[in-house]
Amino acid sequence: MRRRDLVLTAAAAFRTAKAQGGKTIPSVLGALSPEQLGVTLPHEHIAVSSREITATQRDSLRCLWDMLGSQLKQNGVRSLVDLTPADSGRDVALLKQVAESTALNILCATGYYVAASRPANFLTGGPAAAEAYMTREFVEGIGDSGVRAALMKIAVGGQPGNPSDNILLEAAGRTQKQTGAPISCHATTPEHRRHLVEMLEKHGANMSRVAVGHADTNATLAESVDVLRRAGYVVYTIWGITNPKLIGFRGEVAADHSARLLCGLLEKGMIKQIMFSIDFSPTCLRGEGIDFHLYEIPQRSANYAFTFVLPLLRKLGVSEEEIHQMMVVNPRRHLFGEG
Repeated sequence: MRRRDLVLTAAAAFRTAKAQGGKTIPSVLGALSPEQLGVTLPHEHIAVSSREITATQRDSLRCLWDMLGSQLKQNGVRSLVDLTPADSGRDVALLKQVAESTALNILCATGYYVAASRPANFLTGGPAAAEAYMTREFVEGIGDSGVRAALMKIAVGGQPGNPSDNILLEAAGRTQKQTGAPISCHATTPEHRRHLVEMLEKHGANMSRVAVGHADTNATLAESVDVLRRAGYVVYTIWGITNPKLIGFRGEVAADHSARLLCGLLEKGMIKQIMFSIDFSPTCLRGEGIDFHLYEIPQRSANYAFTFVLPLLRKLGVSEEEIHQMMVVNPRRHLFGEG
C-alpha cells in the first residue's frame, strides 16, 4: 500500500470508529475498551535490546515478568504501555507471551528512539518515509504479528534541533494529524522539551494527545507548568534516583524531586495532566546477560510505583482520588482521546 493510501485509510478508520462511538485501542492480544484499561503504567519496557534476544534471555525475561506481573496485579495494575520501538529491540512475540502469562494488558508502540539508534537510512528517507512506516504499523500492523501499534514513541536527544530529530518530529506531527494516535515522548532537558513541543505544534499534532515523558529530568516546577500549557500531559519517571550521572542530571537530585514537582502541579490545579511511571528497562546484553537498570536502587522495577512512589505521595498528602485520576483516568484520556 502506498504512503498516501495508508494515510487516507488510517484517517478514514479513525473517523469511522469515532462516528460509530465504538472506541477501542489495540493491545498485543486484541482490542481494549476504555473500561478495560484500569490502573495503567504508561511508560515501561518489557525488554530493550540492540540485537536479537537470545532464547536464554527470552526465558529469563518471561520468568522475570511472571514474578513482576503477579506483584503488579496484586497492586491493582491492569495495563502496561511498552514504549520500546523497533530500533530499541521491540519484540512483539515476547510482548504477547508476557501478556498471556501475566494477564496484563500490554500496549506497544511504533516510532523511534534517539538518533544513534535509528536506521541507517533514516536521514535519507526523510519525514515521508518515517510517516509511512509509523502509519503502516497503526493501520496494517507490525510485520506479520497481527498486532497494531497503539501509540507513537518519539525520543529526542543530542543537540536540540538536529536534522534527525527534526525529521522525526515532523513525521510524528504529520502521522498524528492524520491518524489521531497518541504520542508519548522521551525528552530529558528543558531545551529538548521546548523544541519537541514547538515542532509537533508546527507540524499539526493535536497537542492534547501528547505526553512528554521524563519531564521531571532536569526540570523545575515552572518549566513543567510551561510544558503543560502547550502539551497534554507530563509523565514523571525518575522516582528515587539521586545519582545525577545515571540520568544525565545537571545537579544534585533529591530522592523526592519528582514527588515535589507532582505536588506543585497539583497545587496549581493541573491534576488532569499528570501521569507517572518507573521506566523499568530490562536490557539484553551481548551474550546471555540482562541488565535490570535499577539505578543503584534494589527492587526498582515497575512495582516501585507501589513500594516507593505511592507511599511517598500519600505521605505528602496526595489523596486516593488524585492517585486514581493520575493512574486510571489520565492514561485513559491520553490513549483514547477522552475529554
